[in-house]
This record gives sequence, structure tokens and C-alpha cells, in this order.
Amino acid sequence: MAAPPPPSSLSPSSSSSPKEIPLPDSIDFLSESQWAVFMALMDTIAPAILPPKSIASSDNNTPDDKSVLRLSQQEYAAAASKIRAAVSPHEVTAETIESYLRERPSDNPMFEKIMKLVLSGLPPSKKRELKILLSVLSTRPGSLILTSYGTPLPQLGLEDRTRVLEGWRESRLWAVRGLFKSMTTLGKLGFLRSSNTFAPLTGFPSVPKEWVATSSFPFEFIRPTAEVETDVVIIGSGCGSGVVTNRLANTFGKGVKVLVLEKGGHFDASYFPMSQTVGLSAMFEAGGVVESDDGSITVTAGSCFGGGGTVNWSASLQPQDFVRKDWAETYKMPFFDGREFQECLNHVWEKMGVTDKITPNHGNQVLLNGGRQTGCKRCKIVPQNTRGQPHNCGYCTLGCANGEKMGPVNGWFPEAAEKGAVEFMEGFRAERVLFDEKKKSKKVACGVAGVWTPKEGGEPIKVVVKAKKVVVSAGTLWSPVVLMNSGIKNPQVGKNLYLHPVNFVAGAFDEDIRPWEGGSLTTVVGDFEDLDGKGHGAKLEAMSMMPSLALPFLTWRSGSDYKLMAAKYRHINQYISIIRDRDTGYIYRDPYTGDPRISYTPSDFDRAHNFVGVLELCKILHATGAREIHPCLPGFQPFVRSQGDPKKTDKAFKKWLRKLKKHGNKPPVAPFVSAHQMGTCRMSAKAKDGVVDPRGRVWDTEGLYVADASVFPTASGVNPMVTTMALADWVARGICEDIKDELVVEKVPSRL
Repeated sequence: MAAPPPPSSLSPSSSSSPKEIPLPDSIDFLSESQWAVFMALMDTIAPAILPPKSIASSDNNTPDDKSVLRLSQQEYAAAASKIRAAVSPHEVTAETIESYLRERPSDNPMFEKIMKLVLSGLPPSKKRELKILLSVLSTRPGSLILTSYGTPLPQLGLEDRTRVLEGWRESRLWAVRGLFKSMTTLGKLGFLRSSNTFAPLTGFPSVPKEWVATSSFPFEFIRPTAEVETDVVIIGSGCGSGVVTNRLANTFGKGVKVLVLEKGGHFDASYFPMSQTVGLSAMFEAGGVVESDDGSITVTAGSCFGGGGTVNWSASLQPQDFVRKDWAETYKMPFFDGREFQECLNHVWEKMGVTDKITPNHGNQVLLNGGRQTGCKRCKIVPQNTRGQPHNCGYCTLGCANGEKMGPVNGWFPEAAEKGAVEFMEGFRAERVLFDEKKKSKKVACGVAGVWTPKEGGEPIKVVVKAKKVVVSAGTLWSPVVLMNSGIKNPQVGKNLYLHPVNFVAGAFDEDIRPWEGGSLTTVVGDFEDLDGKGHGAKLEAMSMMPSLALPFLTWRSGSDYKLMAAKYRHINQYISIIRDRDTGYIYRDPYTGDPRISYTPSDFDRAHNFVGVLELCKILHATGAREIHPCLPGFQPFVRSQGDPKKTDKAFKKWLRKLKKHGNKPPVAPFVSAHQMGTCRMSAKAKDGVVDPRGRVWDTEGLYVADASVFPTASGVNPMVTTMALADWVARGICEDIKDELVVEKVPSRL
């Protein structure tokens, strides 16, 4: 049953393009010499590529030949020809190609600004490590130790710096191999986010072709004083928060006041989709680059009004029967496998108008067709939470401009705001839950303390929110930190972190794909999701093809190779092998900032499942005629289809695949990424096994609940939005019952 159009139906605006916001300010903690080393590395990752001086058109603007790749006239002509072929049928001028080849990070002030912003988000300990590393590389003795050259790194030529990076990739030391991955990923990410030439070269448009300027529901955000009062305060504005708020408003109307707190900012639809330059910084935790302590996995998490519901890819999958049975039987919570939880799933499914009326774009159709061609039986359409609309927009991970994606901002919150006494506050960082000091026998929640920062700037102020009920819905990274700060001593807080690790495979096709067109994730191959007989394995999915999200994971072999590969963007599809992980990590507080830190390394057991998915994706791409197949595994060469006899091509592919099996996907060089975080406030039948009880109440407290993906007993095995919302609805129903019981008690006259 499709949901009716929401109260937030977007209205047209007169703008001809999305509104823009500036990049936030950052603190530059590197010295001039340290920054020189860093930029020398960045110029190696995305170098300026020039013709011989005799025919260079603008050599006066090239200050240092050590920092450029100077080709012979024949080599330069060949590179230009390859790029022209890579962007075909998009027509470009020779000047555009020359500008793209010539572009490098140190000539682009926006690159430096983006990198300073990303680096300023590093934890203090990693900042110290980076400063030491860059200082060492600026000296002759230090450079000799880390590069085998007795010359400070910025003084090395580009070819020597490339050899340095290759040496780091092959190092026996984990930390040095991790350094290769971190630096090359930063360089690729920064180049794609800041490039002035990539979009004109490839034809990538800044907005979808059917984009129309709109404005969304007119949320009002309160400006707090030092003390605010409400009935229910909810920390966070993501998928769990949206459902809880909606349930409270529909149950009590204006009879119960609700205040939703969000540490990020709200952006009207008139800002969407955001640009590649600012989108990640404005809408994602730490600019979309949060590394585990050992650098083996990168985590991306929404950090804006609406949370993950604003930046996800619309995929709406219900948890499999074997997961629900596991939670019901192994974890002794039978409601998961019963009618009541199914009612919660049905409720959120219908409320969002989830639909499978999808026409897959090229990349998703390749996965569907290729899976079937290789013998897979579970090749399916992935339903979308888009009010029954087909939603052919690949951009909405940077904000849904047309309001079809029914996350918290477009559906749950607007309805709640119209029906109930709901208020919102952005820019509020919750520090801890407050407890009634008069209640000595048990911790009774009575509010939240935190800091509010005005969106337009100005001095932050400390704020206390007094409330009768507190719901923590800050997400898997932040919810355990809030509980830790609040004096919850349960040793399970922060433990049991699941991340659904991802590996990548890219395919380049002869066809003009235009991968930015159509929905991002609309098909799935599920044949490999139960490789151990206990529900652990890999799903094969397409991914968002926004350049700054997909292309940073392409393998870096040299700067020139990467630039030529990135130029093939309009012919590339990229895919993920995403697993339901068995083995866990944990969250803890950074001792200096109080922010969440991640301790997690993909285990041998789990990454073996990832690798099964990588191999199967390669088979699918070969079966569907990909010209090139690129497992995103540094140190391994792609498969390039020859024009000759198909039988010889098949034989060559099988030989290449055998080599790939031996290569493996060992961290830290192999890129592992997580967009799904679960489990750090686990729901449990007994207090010793988790953080919240089967109704989401924090053990040994009153009036304190958790309602987000952190309460999952294990990894969901599917994109967790629908499961998160259903669990939040289950918790919200319990909160409503608790409030009703208290209202009844209040009305009963005392007999004393």
C-alpha cells in the first residue's frame, strides 16, 4: 500500500541551481614545512602532466619541474588521445584535455582548503602522528629511513616519489602499508572534490537532468536559553528518531511535548543536491572520512538533520527470516520472529510508500543480468522508500532535491510537526543524560545537558533540557558515547560493533553509461549471503556513482594511470561486496575530544566472505561484456578484454581470476568501507548481555531509552534503514504505553 503524499510535498522555487554553502572553517595544525611534504605527496597522487617544454603552451606557470610529469611529445599525444576516447561520445576541446592533464592539487586553493578541513577532523592522536611523519619526511635522515632516499621528500622528483608510494604499499609493516592507503585515498578524494576540470571533461552535470528547484517543509528550529523544558527529549534526528517522534505525535497529539536535538545542521531542499565540493563536509560525520584506529576500514555516517535517512540510497529491505529467528532464539527475544515485530515492519514499509516499481539504470541492470548469466538464482529488485515513485536520481546521497526519499525529513517529522507539539533544535551536541538526584534507588532520567552552537556562528552556550523521558537516538557511533558520558557503567556499552564491511569492483564498458543517471542501488544478488550456514556472507550491490564517493576507491598505481582511469568515469559502473559480519569491534571515547573512536579490523573469517563477493562480481562483469574489470585491490592489475577470439578471452579471464584468488584482500591496503553501523547498545533479554531491555529501556534506569541501529543484537545483513525504523517503532510503542500508565497514575487521587 503506497503512502499518500506527505505534508512535506515540495514546492517549486525560482532558483536555477541549488543554493550553495561555503566550506566550514578549519584549523591548520601543520607547519609550513609539514604542509610542503603533504602537498608533495598529493601532487604525486594527482600530478600535473605536461608535454615537452618546446611545445608546452603555458610553461611560465609551472614553477618546479620536480613536481610535474613531463612527457615526450609522442607520449603526451597518446595520453591526450586516450582521454578523448575515454570521455567519448562527450566532445571536449584540446584545451579542456590539456587543462585536465595539467591540473594538480598544489595549484588549486580549494584542494588545500578541503584537505585542511578533512585533516582538522582527525583525532588528536592521529594529528600528532601525522605531524611527526611529515616532519620526519622533511629531513634527510628521516627521509632515508622512510623512503630509502637521502633527500627530503619534497625535493625528490615525481618519479622517485611514485616509487616511494609503491614501496609503502609493499612494506612489511602494517603502519607503512596503511600510510599508503590513507595518503592515496586522501589525494584521490581531494582531487575529485576540488577539480575544476573533471566535470567539463567527463560531462558530469552538477544536478540531475530533470532537476527542478524546490523548497521543503518549513521546519522551525528553536533558539534555546540556558534551560528548556519538554516532556520527551530525543537525542538525534535520524531514522530511529523520526519514527519515535511520529509515533508520539500520532498517539498524544499536542498533549505530549517532544523536543528533537540534532548536533548537525538542517538544509532545505533548495540546497540539494549539494556539490561534490561541500556535500561530504556538510552532511557526513568528519567529512565522510572516519577511520578505525588501525586504518583498516573507513566509516561514513550521516551527520545532519535526518541523519542517515537524508544521505542514504533509498534501499528498503526487511531483515531475512534467518536473522529474525536468530534474534528470537539465540538472543531469547521471541517478539522478533512474531506478529508484533512484523506489524512494525509493515507500518514503516507502508508509511514510506516503499515500492519495487523500479527501472534499473545501466549499472544495476548489469548486476541483474550478469547474476542470472552466471547462474545466480536470487537476483532481485531492491525496493525504495520513495512514496511509490520510481526515483531515478543517483544524486540524493548528497540530498534529495525532489523530496521523494521518505526519510525523517520528508515524511516522519513533517507529519509529527503538524499533529503534535514537536520542536526541533539544530547545532546541539548532547553531552550527557541527567538523572534525578532525589531518586537514590535507581537512575531516573530527567533531561539532557549539552552545548548549542548558533548556525550563523557565535559563542556556544551550555543548555540543560529538562524532560520526563529521554530517548537516545544518536546513532551507533554516538549513542554509546552519550551513555558513557552519563555514568552508565554497563560494560556492554560500546561493545558489539558491526559494520557490514564492503570491498569494491569496478567495470569499464564500451557503452556510454552516464553512471550518474538513474537510482543508485536498485538491484541485489543474494546467492552468497549465507556462506557459513549461519547467515554470514556477501550481498552484491551497485553503489552510488557520485564521483567523490565512487572513484576514490579505484586502485592507484601511479598519478598518470589514475588520472586516465578517472577520465573513463562516464563508462564506469562500480559495485560492492557487502557482508553480514560475524566478528565485532567496539566504540570508545577519545580521551581529549570525547568523540567516538572505532576499534575494528575485518577478521579473516569476514573478509573471506567479502572476497567471495569480489570474485563473483568479476565473473558478472566479464559475462556482461565489460571492457575492463578493476578489483579495487592495490597491487593487482585489471583484466582488459582483448578484441580477439572470445574463447581465448575466456581462457585469459580464468587465468587472471586464478591470480586474483591468490592475491586476496588483506588490510590495511585493501580498502574496506562501512556505511552501516550497528550494535553498540545491544538489545538483550538479560542485563548482563546487553545495554537495553527488549523494549529499548536502558537496563537499571527509568525513563531512558535507546532507539536506533545501535540496539541491533547482531548485524542485520541488509541495508539497516527499515530494520532500524521497525525497532524504533517497537520501542516507541513501549514509550507510549509507559507515558499512558503514568498519566493514569497521575489522575488517581491519593488515599493518604
